[in-house]
Amino acid sequence: MHRTLRFAVLPSAIAVAISLSACATVDSVRQAQAAADAARERADAAFAAAQSAGTAANAAGQRADQATAAAAQAQQAAATAQTAAQQANDQVRAAAIQAAQDREAAEHAAAEAAEAAQARRTRLARGERG
Repeated sequence: MHRTLRFAVLPSAIAVAISLSACATVDSVRQAQAAADAARERADAAFAAAQSAGTAANAAGQRADQATAAAAQAQQAAATAQTAAQQANDQVRAAAIQAAQDREAAEHAAAEAAEAAQARRTRLARGERG
């Protein structure tokens, strides 16, 4: 597109301008050439700006990809942490249940031992032997 503008459209515009003026003077040709040069410079500047914008867009795309990857890693880490927390919670519950069962068994054993000691004291008090 840029080449077409530089080598086909602008010279054609200059030729049309000269042929329409019929009696073109050197000053009018110079003015047309200056206008064509200015148009060419503006086209070059627009092309450079477009290239710069494309480069910036590519860089922004790369940063977006990096942010997406970081977010995916963070989400995976959060899921792993949640799983570990759930497992720890399950272990705490199981330990609490086991502790309650152990306490109940110990209380039951203590109660049986107290009954056995009471029965022995009663027999000894009546004069029976051990």
